[in-house]
Amino acid sequence: MPPRRTAQAEPLSDEERAVLEEQTRRNLDGMELESAGRVDLAIELYEQNVDEGFVGDWPYSRLVMVYERQGAYEQAERVLRRAIEVTKADRRRPAADRRGVLEGLQGRLRVLKKTVQAAKKAGADAARRGHSFVPLPVISQGDARG
Repeated sequence: MPPRRTAQAEPLSDEERAVLEEQTRRNLDGMELESAGRVDLAIELYEQNVDEGFVGDWPYSRLVMVYERQGAYEQAERVLRRAIEVTKADRRRPAADRRGVLEGLQGRLRVLKKTVQAAKKAGADAARRGHSFVPLPVISQGDARG
């Protein structure tokens, strides 16, 4: 049986390379801003990459983590859905790699939805007891797989 040929991605054009370099720079700057405690500014940089459809996972995973910590679950879901959309459209990555990434993202979305349900239940329970503080569930990386 002859060896299976894999499709080679077209090389990036100069313009595509410049965009990718700028997006990568924003991710690196966002990391530095997070380390310096300026998460608000890091969010702006990551959101710009999400808007532009950056094909790597960094800005999406960072934003989901930040938004979950803030209890901004709708924002986290929006970012995950955008990551799924971008991954499905990425033809530079082999199909098998895309499938694996998509499975991870979809599993992460399922976990997020469970977290939202748990937070709503905790809020309803707290309201019945007359408490204003609502403890939110903590999700570990191991839980994000599905």
